[in-house]
Amino acid sequence: MQHVSNLRVNRTIFRKVRTETILKIYNTLVLPTFLYGSENWTLTALQRRRIEAAEMKLLRPLAGCTLYDHKTNDSLRRELQTECILDKIVEYRRNWFLHLQRMPPNRIPLKSYHYRPQGRRTIGRPKKRWREQL
Repeated sequence: MQHVSNLRVNRTIFRKVRTETILKIYNTLVLPTFLYGSENWTLTALQRRRIEAAEMKLLRPLAGCTLYDHKTNDSLRRELQTECILDKIVEYRRNWFLHLQRMPPNRIPLKSYHYRPQGRRTIGRPKKRWREQL
């Protein structure tokens, strides 16, 4: 029952509010909430696909289309003039790395960046590290 009421609210919002207004809400509320702490994430390929799917799930109704319209993600982003969330994550990560480079050597984030654990590794493929994704 709640799904039906949410659907009605979504339709009402998208019909009565201009696209520019919804995009402003998306850029000021949704993106910062979604990207909070993303400069420190280590993403796998599966997580990247899920992030992009969540982004497109938000943007498709905004553009007024469905999956059955067979529009590509890039064409929708161009139409709405938005940037890919994964590109923003890369930009945030690069900015954090540059911030780390400027830090004095006694700061904890810089110490944790240069930390090398002692001892033997576990069996299997090595875990993906943050610095390998720069």
